[in-house]
Amino acid sequence: MLSFLALFGFAGLAAAGTIHQRSSKTLAAGSFLKPVEYEHTLRVCNAYPGTERFQVEMGGVSIMTGAPMGYKECQQLNLTKPLMPGDRLDFRADSLPAATFTVDSLPKYNAVMYVVVHRRGSTTDAVSFQSHMFSTAKNAQVAVLDTYTGEAKAALLLANSTGQWEGTVLPFGTAFGIPDGTYQVILSDGSADSKIRAPFTAVKGESYIVLRTGVTEKMANSSGIDYPQDLIVFPVTSAGWGHRSSAGRMLTGLLMPMLALIACW
Repeated sequence: MLSFLALFGFAGLAAAGTIHQRSSKTLAAGSFLKPVEYEHTLRVCNAYPGTERFQVEMGGVSIMTGAPMGYKECQQLNLTKPLMPGDRLDFRADSLPAATFTVDSLPKYNAVMYVVVHRRGSTTDAVSFQSHMFSTAKNAQVAVLDTYTGEAKAALLLANSTGQWEGTVLPFGTAFGIPDGTYQVILSDGSADSKIRAPFTAVKGESYIVLRTGVTEKMANSSGIDYPQDLIVFPVTSAGWGHRSSAGRMLTGLLMPMLALIACW
């Protein structure tokens, strides 16, 4: 039975991208003590159905580690300086107004942060965001977000490597700890044979995001194209990938919210 998931609190949140943030405490001159440094990694995903490719900038400078993100693509950002409260991430696409995600607060522990850009509603092309923040942990962790725009109902199931479901449901808007291993994520519409599946290999110490995406043809979007329900799993890993030191895998605190202020112009 896949009944081993540990539920965490949910926070309304390429190899480069790990950054260091120093503690704000001031040390006495000549002290042998050093400021505490925290590793904050920032990842972004494009869950906006359409042909738009998003470029992410900070202070007018691209922080992408690759080409602009197409639909259902994710990327770890190349932050060249410590991320600070008040920093603005500008998401730009050729055919959409620019949209900004503003970092309101940051934790004083090692963390992996996800920001997901998606469609705001069923009758608009406007952009919105969802975000999640993980503290580092010994086991793999996974957060589940729903960015689908439409009328279809679905549940997210976790099955074993052969696709056999043993009763584990992953509610949208939650985060879990999960043992390392190979699984299948299933987007179920209630039928006996759910067609939308994604393989998922969990590795100790890694933080994953699973997204439900898509928009129905009834939506009033400018493209007029139907993007059916689908799944995104990021990052894609395999057994033995990305080993970390035991110190880096320690759970350093409870999940904390990273609030976002969205501005569009």
